Amino acid sequence: MKTKSLFLVSFLSVLAPVKPMVLMAVATIILDMCFGIWRSVKKNGWASNTISKSLLYSGAIVFIFLLEKFVLADLLGYFISVDLLLTKAFTAFCVFTEVKSINESYFSVTGINVWDKFIAFVKRSKEQVEELK
Repeated sequence: MKTKSLFLVSFLSVLAPVKPMVLMAVATIILDMCFGIWRSVKKNGWASNTISKSLLYSGAIVFIFLLEKFVLADLLGYFISVDLLLTKAFTAFCVFTEVKSINESYFSVTGINVWDKFIAFVKRSKEQVEELK
């Protein structure tokens, strides 16, 4: 029993650096689930499979972290100085995918595309900054 708990603590300490990235991906999946439920209630449809998506994203992030940390660390160290760049990039991809899904659910219910509104806001802000210069 003592050996199992020692192994578990050791394993969790190895995964400690990737914990925030996994939590960020799972948080966006949960937010997507909330918007999916809202859409399914309004449109009488079905919500997406959140548990399998959470396990898939979390497992993939941990796998890429372990691969990068223990296999590719020396090789990547010669070219880039950012720690866990592949893991961070994959996490950003997962979060972007979920944000896009959230936007699709919101658009399906309200007819408002938040991404297009955001792009228009950035363009207007850029124009106003240029006018001030």
